[in-house]
Amino acid sequence: MKPGEAPVSLARRTWHGLQDRLLQMLGKGEDRRNAVVRQMLHRDANESLSYWLQLGVSVGIATLGLVVGSAAVVIGAMLIAPLMGPIVALAMGLATGSPFLVLRSAGRILLSIAVAISGAAFITVLLPFHELNSELTARSTPTALDLLTAGFCALAGVYASLRSGSDTAATAAGTSIGISLVPPLCASGYGLGTSTESLARGAGLLFLTNLVAIVAVGSACFLAAGFNRADVLGLERDELARGEDAPIARVLARRLSSLFESRLGPLLRFIMPFALLALVYLPLRRALNEVAWEVTVRRAVREALDAEQKPIVESKAQVKRHAVELVVVLLGTTADAEASRARLEERVARAAGVKPHLEVIAVPDSRAFAGLESTLLTPNALASAAAAPPPPMGQRARQTVQEVSAEVRKVWPSATMGALGSVAVESQATGIRLTVRHWGDSLPPTGKELLEKSLAAALESRVIILDEPLPLAKLNRARGDEAFLSAAGELARAARGFPEAVLCVERPAASPKRRRASEQALSAAFDQVVASAVRKQERAAEDFSLSVASDVCFAADEQAPPGADGAPTP
Repeated sequence: MKPGEAPVSLARRTWHGLQDRLLQMLGKGEDRRNAVVRQMLHRDANESLSYWLQLGVSVGIATLGLVVGSAAVVIGAMLIAPLMGPIVALAMGLATGSPFLVLRSAGRILLSIAVAISGAAFITVLLPFHELNSELTARSTPTALDLLTAGFCALAGVYASLRSGSDTAATAAGTSIGISLVPPLCASGYGLGTSTESLARGAGLLFLTNLVAIVAVGSACFLAAGFNRADVLGLERDELARGEDAPIARVLARRLSSLFESRLGPLLRFIMPFALLALVYLPLRRALNEVAWEVTVRRAVREALDAEQKPIVESKAQVKRHAVELVVVLLGTTADAEASRARLEERVARAAGVKPHLEVIAVPDSRAFAGLESTLLTPNALASAAAAPPPPMGQRARQTVQEVSAEVRKVWPSATMGALGSVAVESQATGIRLTVRHWGDSLPPTGKELLEKSLAAALESRVIILDEPLPLAKLNRARGDEAFLSAAGELARAARGFPEAVLCVERPAASPKRRRASEQALSAAFDQVVASAVRKQERAAEDFSLSVASDVCFAADEQAPPGADGAPTP
């Protein structure tokens, strides 16, 4: 410390010495700061043409690479994409306090985003097919790990921008691949072109994550290297004197300069990117927690299945958005399936914190197990079964309708899908077609597929299931009169296929006041819907509703007398 030197001056001198030392370690002298900033400020017609040409080519390559699911093509687009340049220049502008560099870089970034998204959306609309693949979905769910990756890539990008020569060529290429700027924009454009909101939003968040990380880390690195001491005013004056920028850019730069030169200017320049970083971190952290939960639950599902005593033929699990769906086919009886379902439900619920939706289907004997195993080990088993010639007629003749129905009842998951009503069997050239009527909701696609495989193995024939459920939920007018009448008509038609079903009808009681025309029309249409019911019970209520029951809907003293309020007599 020099005699009479203030502590603030000592701290500033020490800080400047550290900045100079860091810059020397990066291969730049103190006098090279102005040259680096001048290079970022300078722009001519040839540079602009080259930039937009590279951006357009990279957008086309990235979009088509994402569509066909080719990682190699997408990587090629990353290498061509020039978007890293203006983002690093924006970070330099914030670090040096150059309003002109900030304004021009931000304008180019915004225009590049618009070009990339609109270009990808246009290409997507022209394509003859639209199918999500792993390359697209991988860019729809960013997490905090992507933010951390972008931070490290930003360090490499700053290093490559400060050093010149062949020794940084590999670093620049690796940074382009790791940071992935244009592919997320193209994935977002694909989402817009296909109206897939989740993909467009997720890919846009991934790009914003990379952008904010580069700007925040880059500005901090440039500040650490002492670029805030560059002669920004002189460099900007020289660049503006060349007169190649529009007058509006000069006006906006002067206004932004007054903000940067204020007392809060430096604080605003450095806090803004980190505030955006914190804002982006919140949804990314939630996404990371979701991924961690999914991994934990999948591991718990595997451990629960491994702990089961009965042999498991196949299992399919879907774990996402704090919901667990699990379908299991095991070798055993219906009682074994119920016991297994209870154990699995307890273990999975304990690990997931939510009640899973479980279906456990039992394959009754070893012959069925062997047949099902062969279909599961062959990816195109169903397609090959469809192309195979039908079994001999003598063999099919031994399968009576009663035997087929009994086989369906053996494997039917009543605990999760509701009681089985009736089974209609139709023999076809390619197998057996079963029309299954049951109480409850429709079979999920996974459960339907496994049930068909289980029955195909047991019956030694291809099986096609037509699901005809009878929903138990009560219908009301919450979604509007038209939706209510449409759903009520479907429920009444479905109930006619269940001889034991009772239609539970609720309607407003008779009133001495004259009803509105809309209420009269609704009442008349509702009467037509329920008139064809074989069995029904009615009672007075505040509003119209309809549901089904297997025995009695209401207590005897609650039922409306025959003909009340114009109600048809049961």
